[in-house]
Order: sequence, then C-alpha cells, then structure tokens
Amino acid sequence: MSHLDILRLVQAGFALSDVQAMVRSSSLFKAHKLLERIMGKSARTIQRLSNLQNEVRLNPQQSAVALQYAQGLELAVMVFGSQTLAENWLGRSCKHLSGIVPFEMLNTSVGFKVVMEYLERARLGVYQ
Repeated sequence: MSHLDILRLVQAGFALSDVQAMVRSSSLFKAHKLLERIMGKSARTIQRLSNLQNEVRLNPQQSAVALQYAQGLELAVMVFGSQTLAENWLGRSCKHLSGIVPFEMLNTSVGFKVVMEYLERARLGVYQ
C-alpha cells in the first residue's frame, strides 16, 4: 500500500471496529486504554458508539494517531523480534530517549518521528 493510499484512508477516518481490533491485539494498548486516549472519550461512550447500527469512523486526526501507534508497534516488533519484547520496550522509559517512555511519545507527530528514527537506527545496528 502506498503512502498516498494510507493518507486517503486516514483522511476518510478509520472504522472504529478496526481500531478496536488493533487495540485488542496488544496487551500494552489495552493496558494503557489506547482507544480512550485516541478518541478522547470514555470507555462507556466508545461502547455506546460501537453498538450503533451505522458504522462509526474516527476523524482524520484520531486516525492519524491510531496509525502512529500501529506503525510504532510494528517497527518495534521488527527490531526486537517479538510483540512481547516490543511492548516491553515501548512501555518502559528509555535512556536513549531522555528517559521518556516511547509509548507516551507516539501520540504526537514529533514524538512519533523520534521513536521511529531511534528504532530504525537500532534495526540497522547504529546506536546513539
């Protein structure tokens, strides 16, 4: 899928059900109540939206943030070799990132870029 295709999907807004499935696939995402963070809504409100007959979609900004979390986890899995190891790294402070927890950085475009650059360097064997 090209970057332009991904942009179009983000602009259209991801289906709530798809993002819920993504969150369910990760113990880290579930533990940090990622869907509530992304949507800025309570779990009860999200559940109510899930029960509507019409498909509920996230707005483009929420979709972009969901994508950042998904891509961050995906690259971390590539670097560390398993989802468990990737989630452990994402959920703990990292001295190479000024002691910040990488998971907490993925909600902004700047933080996402910093985490992705670090992971890419780690993947290539180039450490700070």
